Amino acid sequence: MTCTLCREDVHKSFKGINDILFWQCNNCNLIFKDVEFLPSPEAEKLRYSQHNNTPDCKGYVEHLQQAIEPTLPFIYEGMTGLDFGCGPNPVLSQLMSDSGYECYHYDPFFFPELPDERLEFMFATECFEHFFNPGRELNLITSLLIPAGVLTIITERWKDTTDFNTWWYARDNTHVCFFHDRTIEFICEHYGYETMHDDGEKLVILKKLVVGR
Repeated sequence: MTCTLCREDVHKSFKGINDILFWQCNNCNLIFKDVEFLPSPEAEKLRYSQHNNTPDCKGYVEHLQQAIEPTLPFIYEGMTGLDFGCGPNPVLSQLMSDSGYECYHYDPFFFPELPDERLEFMFATECFEHFFNPGRELNLITSLLIPAGVLTIITERWKDTTDFNTWWYARDNTHVCFFHDRTIEFICEHYGYETMHDDGEKLVILKKLVVGR
């Protein structure tokens, strides 16, 4: 098996919730589902279409603010950014636009066109865990950001104490890969980022190095 992030050979596997087969990379600590357990595109789109995420949903807006508020010290009004993996309702880009930022939105199922220009900031909230090929997605994300561009990620990270037989985050069939603190370190080392903020659980804000990939 080959790691879907770092492309190293992976030999460690285990069964978790619902007897799903997971692979754990010894190099970058990414855990990912075996290809047999990946959802079909139809199942993915149906699942995402059921999300009731609108500007009128107070709980969802508050969730997005958990990404927006810590990011604001690292960007300023007038910057151009992107909500990457926004789903069927691009609420975050609307919130950013309302606050004086130009913010595009992209989703492979619902808004598949990417902006032509390179970007000064990007949000990826609750989408990294959906990546079938996180290495390819990070190549894309990194190519879209200018040097010194800011990348804000929200994804629940697994810990050394996490039990994949009971962890709620592994229960969603569209969650196919899971990041560790070491995985974030690998992303910084390999793709050329430095960490600006890390809550130790699910939120990390990275800045693309001026000299990097």
